[in-house]
Amino acid sequence: MKIETKLAFSNIKRNIKRTIFTTMSIALSSVFIFVTILLISSIKSGIVENIETEYNDYHIIIRNLSKDDFDKLKDKQYIDKIYIEENDDKQLQKLEKPYNSLETENNFNIYIKYKNIKQVCNYSNDVIKTLNLADELSRNEEKCEFNQRLLTVYGLIDVGIMTQNQIPICIARINYSYVIDLMILLILVAFSILFIIILYNAFLITINERKKEYAILNSVGGKQGQILTMIFLEGIVMGAVAIIIGGLISILSTNIILKLLNSILNSVGYNFKLIFDAKYLLLSLCIVISNIFIASIIPSVKASTTSIMQDIKNLNQIKYKKNNKKKEKKVGVERSIALRNIKRNKNKYRIITILLVVCMTSYIGVSVYISYEKASAEIVSEYDVDAEIRTDSSLNIDYEKLLNDYKVKYKNNNDLRYMEYKKLGLFVLVEPSEDIITSNMVSIYPNNKKSISMLVIGLDDKTYSGYINKIKANYGDFIIYNNVMEINGKDNLTYSYYPALETDDNLKLSIIERYNDYENNKSEYNIIDDKSLNGNFVFTDELIEEYKDLKITYRVPIIFINMNDYNQIEENFKSYVSNNNNGIKNWIFGDMDSLSIRIKCKNIVQFSNYIEEINAVQNDKIDVEFFTLQNQEKIIYINIIQLILKTIIVAIIVIGVVSTINIINASLCERKQEFKILYSLGATKKNINKILIYECIYMFIKSTIISVILSVPICYAIIKYMANIIILNKVLIPFESILTFITMMFLISIIVTLLSSKSIKER
Repeated sequence: MKIETKLAFSNIKRNIKRTIFTTMSIALSSVFIFVTILLISSIKSGIVENIETEYNDYHIIIRNLSKDDFDKLKDKQYIDKIYIEENDDKQLQKLEKPYNSLETENNFNIYIKYKNIKQVCNYSNDVIKTLNLADELSRNEEKCEFNQRLLTVYGLIDVGIMTQNQIPICIARINYSYVIDLMILLILVAFSILFIIILYNAFLITINERKKEYAILNSVGGKQGQILTMIFLEGIVMGAVAIIIGGLISILSTNIILKLLNSILNSVGYNFKLIFDAKYLLLSLCIVISNIFIASIIPSVKASTTSIMQDIKNLNQIKYKKNNKKKEKKVGVERSIALRNIKRNKNKYRIITILLVVCMTSYIGVSVYISYEKASAEIVSEYDVDAEIRTDSSLNIDYEKLLNDYKVKYKNNNDLRYMEYKKLGLFVLVEPSEDIITSNMVSIYPNNKKSISMLVIGLDDKTYSGYINKIKANYGDFIIYNNVMEINGKDNLTYSYYPALETDDNLKLSIIERYNDYENNKSEYNIIDDKSLNGNFVFTDELIEEYKDLKITYRVPIIFINMNDYNQIEENFKSYVSNNNNGIKNWIFGDMDSLSIRIKCKNIVQFSNYIEEINAVQNDKIDVEFFTLQNQEKIIYINIIQLILKTIIVAIIVIGVVSTINIINASLCERKQEFKILYSLGATKKNINKILIYECIYMFIKSTIISVILSVPICYAIIKYMANIIILNKVLIPFESILTFITMMFLISIIVTLLSSKSIKER
């Protein structure tokens, strides 16, 4: 065995505490890389297994296609697969390349899979142009259809054909197709940076402790190459052990995360399993090994090239400056010493500062993105209830008995909740007219009066009481949800919110019927009810839980009232209709005898089966719309994104806390000799603690300032990027969460510093 190998193993055994610290640092850092890669491979394989099966992996259907049109399309380079369906027999036949002309005179349906799913809209626009489908699409909405389930899990939400300037184009309502890839890249980069910083510090401390040994080896004839070999051998041994430990912890951690994900998605039939993909495992191993090499090479080269006298005397980091007694008297001796120590030990404090900056900047960036992602998720998932039952007086349906019977039948899932409400769309005259500050759904009349379309919601007493408590209103108040959504954009739609009405105490609302005088090109109105909608108005931009879809479904102001007030409006409305032989002209919508019941249920699949069983045996069918069944892929996608983001947050906190503890503890251990000298000069334990606290404060203030400066452009980039999806009238930066994190890191640093100082003896 070579001398370098013997010395390497000897050093590993002799410095067992430092070896354990370095090994655990590598293992901890490896865990985050391995877990990220394992989650990617497992989730990707699970999605493919559940969604992308043969004959279900198509992206678009084109119906009633002729043979000539097929010939125009078949040689497009972006087409990967084509399935054909003749005569609507529902039997798909996969065509083999090259796609020769078909021997049929009948029109047929084709199912196309593109080579790049992220370019679905661009490719579909080319298909529309090639086949000249503009006129057909304007007349027939079913000419083209997209595989919404497959596209959604890849981040293209609600892909469809829209007409803009009389030209049909393909648009994804929300395009998250690049978000997952971008997040994965950022995760790996952030974890790699933190990995390198942690390991660099671990190797630097280890090597600094042995500099005198390396210097002595140099003095007796040891070569730089031998010292480098010895250091790398130590790194290889510790790295191999750490990778094995990290791999085992990663498997356990990934299984836990997947179980958590499966518990979220169990109601929609998804079950992700841990998948070991050779290419992903090799990628993660390469990243870990590369990070270990990068982190160890710089301190290793320093150790092998520093001069012998500098290593033995350890003078290379010490700089003496003339004392400034006036400054010391002004700021205090302890603070002066703390500042001097920070300047003298720049390398040690620079590592801690960089680590804190990376942790805080990453936390701020991810927190801001989560805030905006949650806001856009409301657009994507739309519903925060699972289903809705609609009844009217013509049907003899006792929905309360229906729901209570479900609770009795499925006692283990007795968590069903329901909310009763009625809705009516109205034209409302607003006085003074200048209180209308939007142009959306507004009509102007000859006397300069203005009306706006509004939705009136009557809530059951429990829901209404919860709403007024939430916004600190009083019973009987009219709650106006004042945010109006506007949709803009061509290739990708953007969603913006703005207030519709001015918050005026003199506001007066009257229910009207509106009609158009086409001969004179003007609008007229008649007042139906000018009393029922007047009272104390409370404006808010917060929606009650279980009703958040209303701001997407109706782009008008919404008035929430209690059921008694709503019934009064209904009576007045019916009275007006009965007194007008021609009935009401131009009102928005509403069914006077309609009642809707919103349902929140843990197992919506089970509830759906229950409704099907009832409908199978009775004449009066129960009209139920299942929101979460229809939007399950959207919800899955959002849940996966949020789980990944929350995992990143937890990882940042763990890395920041553990690394801060290790670095501060190791740094103080290295300075024991300095503290002994201070004790010999008359310093007390209290003086030492003050010095350490001041050092910690200075270092933390510097780190926080740098983090804030770096976070500004990052947050700006996130906000600008998310502006392609959603435009808000406020900035969603979670200041409270960020401040809590920074405070927590500061307190941990102080506590660790003070606890570590207890190991320093006064004599």
